Amino acid sequence: MIELNKKIRIAIVLDENNANAHDLILEAFLEPEILEMFTPVVYGSLHMLKQESTRLQIRYNAQIVGNASQANPDALNFVDVACRNVVEVVKREFEADLLDAFVVVPMSRDVANQLRNVVIPNPVVKREVSDMKAIPLICSDQLRVAYVVTNGNDVAGITTDSIETKARVLHSTMRRDLRQDNPRVAILSLNPEIKTDEDSVEIQVIAPAVSKLVNTGIPVFGPYAYADFFESGKHLDFDAVLAMTCEQAQAPFLSMYEGNAIALAAGIAPLVISPVKLDGDNNATVDSFREAIYTVIDVYRSRFYFDLPYANPLPKMYHERREDGEKVRFAVKKRTGEEGEEKKEDKKEDKKEDKKEDNSQTPKEGEK
Repeated sequence: MIELNKKIRIAIVLDENNANAHDLILEAFLEPEILEMFTPVVYGSLHMLKQESTRLQIRYNAQIVGNASQANPDALNFVDVACRNVVEVVKREFEADLLDAFVVVPMSRDVANQLRNVVIPNPVVKREVSDMKAIPLICSDQLRVAYVVTNGNDVAGITTDSIETKARVLHSTMRRDLRQDNPRVAILSLNPEIKTDEDSVEIQVIAPAVSKLVNTGIPVFGPYAYADFFESGKHLDFDAVLAMTCEQAQAPFLSMYEGNAIALAAGIAPLVISPVKLDGDNNATVDSFREAIYTVIDVYRSRFYFDLPYANPLPKMYHERREDGEKVRFAVKKRTGEEGEEKKEDKKEDKKEDKKEDNSQTPKEGEK
């Protein structure tokens, strides 16, 4: 188990062919005060870092290390992974319990998907396998949006079960990662306006999913027409939003936040967060990069405190039905039952004594 006040080690994974990713490192760590919050271990190309440092005329103050075990807690540590498989390198580091979480700076989708499959040991309790199912959650300071399908043409992937599954993962992520005790989730429609005919997706698929979730105690609302949902400010009444497609989820960030956001792999044991620029150039800004780092720290500690009560739970002090395999620790007798039985026994004894007295007082035939 980790120490509560320990500086966590965050792996920052760069695309060795992406110059912008190395620029972010040079600009974000200009102020040394940021190193007081965590220990960064950067995995990238040392040649690219030197090249960008010369171009931007920014002197890099990085300590070159072979792996995370050599990392200096108070310095920017850099691991040169040029001509190596960065996924395999990071995977070995996490399996050796040398890292706690990682930030993925924009890179190819294939590499990012491989990194999401890296299993990070939980510092408190072992999570279930179902937690490995991840959904992308795009976040900003006032908006958190997840989506059901990536391709808007994949209408077949929008089913009642898929909506229900994504909504449950989103609700759990809001509670465990973002410290929302009872998050309110809005579910959007597939069409710009809600169609009321019986064959529409809103009536046949989305509405039944909302009913199932509500019946199980998850506070979801909708479906809402996404055409004016964000423009009218309705999203401010909810803690998170579940859109049907990726285009619906990205639209409010492009219009209201100039494309700057962070992407969290929700519902997955590895903590994967990346700064994103949703304008097609795949280049993140320094502000979104810093926000991704701060979010990693907050989410990591939030997960710790959420999982802590489950690490060593108190044993049950009562025996339930269907738990025949468990031993009863305390056999607590019901007072009402015992009193009732005693009263019944007392009444029976009183009746017997009354009969004996009546028999003794009644004269026999020979005595008359």
